[in-house]
Amino acid sequence: MTLKFDNIFDAVTDNKAQASEFQTRSDLMIAIRDIITAKEWSQNEAAEHMGLTQPRVSDLVNGHIEKFSIDKLINCLYRIGFRFKPVFADNQLTMTVETVAAE
Repeated sequence: MTLKFDNIFDAVTDNKAQASEFQTRSDLMIAIRDIITAKEWSQNEAAEHMGLTQPRVSDLVNGHIEKFSIDKLINCLYRIGFRFKPVFADNQLTMTVETVAAE
């Protein structure tokens, strides 16, 4: 028997909402890791920009998903210049990302 999952986190929980939250946290962490890499920041530099400690940045870039809430990850993105803007119109929800002045 072969198991197939639409979301890898469906394999670790039967709760679809929790699996979705895990996937969202994972997606945000990957985006932040990619931004750090693109900007060629050291973990110390990234920590300064995001208001974290270097060990927390290490946890983030190494995928320790259990250590970060969606709120914390959104805050980190804001501190490095990105803001999510959800819009509901015509019975559809869309999400854009705006560039903001980094703190």
